Amino acid sequence: MITTTHEVDVAGIGSVEVTVAERGQGRPYLLLHGGAGPRSVAGFADLLATSGAGAGAARVLAPVHPGFEATPRPEALTSAAGLAAVYVALLDRLRLTDVIVVGNSIGGWIAAEMALRAPERLGGIVLVDAVGIEVADHPVVDFFSLTPEEVARLSYHDPAPFRVDPAALSVAQREVMAGNRAALARYGGASMAGPSLRVRLGGVRVPALVLWGDSDRIAGPDYGRAFAAAIPGARFELLTATGHVPQIETPEQLLTAIGSFAGHRAVAGTVSIVGPGEGEVALSGPARLRILEDGTTTQHRLGIGEIIIDPHTDGPPQHRHAQHDEGFYVISGTVRFTVGHETHDAGAGTLVMVPPGAPHTFANPGDEPAVMVNTFTPDLYVDYFRELRAMIAAGRPMTDEAVIEVMSHYATEPATDYAPSATA
Repeated sequence: MITTTHEVDVAGIGSVEVTVAERGQGRPYLLLHGGAGPRSVAGFADLLATSGAGAGAARVLAPVHPGFEATPRPEALTSAAGLAAVYVALLDRLRLTDVIVVGNSIGGWIAAEMALRAPERLGGIVLVDAVGIEVADHPVVDFFSLTPEEVARLSYHDPAPFRVDPAALSVAQREVMAGNRAALARYGGASMAGPSLRVRLGGVRVPALVLWGDSDRIAGPDYGRAFAAAIPGARFELLTATGHVPQIETPEQLLTAIGSFAGHRAVAGTVSIVGPGEGEVALSGPARLRILEDGTTTQHRLGIGEIIIDPHTDGPPQHRHAQHDEGFYVISGTVRFTVGHETHDAGAGTLVMVPPGAPHTFANPGDEPAVMVNTFTPDLYVDYFRELRAMIAAGRPMTDEAVIEVMSHYATEPATDYAPSATA
């Protein structure tokens, strides 16, 4: 690891000193810490630089936000947008392009501001339990009113291994913590949100992945879904058994998600070829789904999956989509589609197209497996299957009630009238 201090000039702010710890070589990543400070990302920076997130060698730059760790902060540097301007100036100085910016908590806010300010420098952003937007029904907790014990309880799925006793810290360590807290308050304000950010996120034009700990109680998963929904084409993914700081609690899981994103970003003109047995397995069991195109290659205009249904297997509860068309092309076997109270048996070679608002479900009542190609235009529903996978991995049974709850996150609701089981 090499630590360097760079001096950059930023309009309206002046000269800013930025301390950067750099590891590894290869594809550049800018790793932005949250309120827990640069030490909260140091271990993950090592992991990312060593593994390259499974997507090639990685050069990881982990700056210290000015004011953290007793570093100097200019009086004019008082916002996340200002920090974004500082880091864009840093990338300009280092002449870096195609940078993946990974930000946790307020670091995610900064990453989003960078995407709006300098998309030509970025290859994508990964927002990890980010803050920065206002969501009326799901606000960020009042962080500055919390004791260290309460912060730990809300930040981790299992806080026990990560608790820190402030009384056991040295005077110097307590002073650094107090300085970090003061710097965080300066940048994020009491609400940890910018009033205009949620609207401005509609202008993001770089690939975006929004990752969220399913046990985050600083800013809950519904806050994360709102963040993803505000960014055109952003993908939302839940991380299981983890809280507000996955880079500390479940670093390997975070690394895998970032690697998938970085490794599958579309390059203009690149052709995607997915062979037999390849792709991403989203569901297994009596009904299996393999994601063949998650929208990366198509700029999120189209998602494609392969569904294999065992004999005598029901599909999901009958439902309606509000924001995407869905198509089913039967490759083999016979699939029974239920639309309201009508049923249609579709054999091999049959195409079924379902527009928004149409009630539907499907099942395999026969004695042979059935195989279908499933399309989504746009690709919104691809992440529904990923969330089901995360729910199952967390040990939650896939009941009709649980499925309907996940559907609601993707502009989908149960049909008002349920047809009887298609395999009955």
